[in-house]
Amino acid sequence: MAVAKKWAVGWWCALAVAGMMSTPAAAAPEDDTLAKLAQLRNLPATSAAADVQQGRKELDNAWRWLGNNKAAALPVLRRELAAELKKAQPNQYLLLELGHFLRVQGTAADRALSLQALLALDPVGIVPQTQQDQLFRFVHASAADRDPRLFKLMDQVFLRGHVTVFLPQHGYTVDETSVCIYLYGQYGALAERHLAGLLHDPQAVHRALELLMWVGSPDSVPAVAALLNTADADTFARATTFLLRAGGPAGREALGNFDARGLQGKAREFYLQTRQQLASMNFDTLVHQLEEAPGGDGNQPPRRLDAAAAQAALAALEQNYGSYADVQPAEIATSALPAAQLIDGLIRVRERSLLRISGEALTDIDTTNTLINTLRFRGD
Repeated sequence: MAVAKKWAVGWWCALAVAGMMSTPAAAAPEDDTLAKLAQLRNLPATSAAADVQQGRKELDNAWRWLGNNKAAALPVLRRELAAELKKAQPNQYLLLELGHFLRVQGTAADRALSLQALLALDPVGIVPQTQQDQLFRFVHASAADRDPRLFKLMDQVFLRGHVTVFLPQHGYTVDETSVCIYLYGQYGALAERHLAGLLHDPQAVHRALELLMWVGSPDSVPAVAALLNTADADTFARATTFLLRAGGPAGREALGNFDARGLQGKAREFYLQTRQQLASMNFDTLVHQLEEAPGGDGNQPPRRLDAAAAQAALAALEQNYGSYADVQPAEIATSALPAAQLIDGLIRVRERSLLRISGEALTDIDTTNTLINTLRFRGD
């Protein structure tokens, strides 16, 4: 009995010692995570260039540490972000960094909390002023969910703003319009309807028309054609370009029926140049132009792909994020698949392409859009 009692006392003592030794070790990852968050909280809310650069360096260091300790950090980040969102004035840097981290490093279940953080950002606050690149990446990652509540932030910061994004890995700067293409383009028809609703806003109409050239369809022809009577030459040029590039036969008809007698100056000059293109806006001519596009072969007529081969070409495009490296666009245009089915597939390809942020991706998206508009003239 004495031996048993002595063993029991020793066992409990061992547990107590182990507990005292293990508690700090278990708490260490959480303490380290909280220490990183404290650094983020203490970043100065200033737009001074030197402070912004130093702040971004500290934020990047925090990201690397969190990424290297993701398993231990994620539960703490979820808890702290949820608590931050309940505050009357949440820390904007924490919303940006924790929300973005959960979006790209967390699980699918973290997306709702991540989106809450993004929606809670002040569109005119310190983050859009100083962390535009990171905010673009956060919105780009979240746009795939197509939540229309993001349009308010996107309109204020990107569509009405002047945001460019430098990609150091490519040595390439994404210009203001292209930044918006990557964001709004992922919304598809939902973005088209939203942008069409901005056409009567003089502060947004130019950018909205530029985006509709990339993500629009004949559905927007009536709203855009109504702008042809504008006195602003820049608006007229953009509206005309949309009708030619994305309007299909309906866009051609709208331009053909337009009474241009009231045009003056640059608008009239632009109209006379584009008027000459109307006669060549037909399927055969547009297919010939596709033969000159990347992936095309202007030296010989395109092969006519059967339905199976056309589906395989679309699948290859989607798998390769819209790259035409091994696909001739003219062969898709003349393939045996119905035009409507091809257009649906190409819209999916375009959405896939928007996940690639590079100059090459925009070239491929332009080819896809040209192919879509060409197919609208096929007549089947």
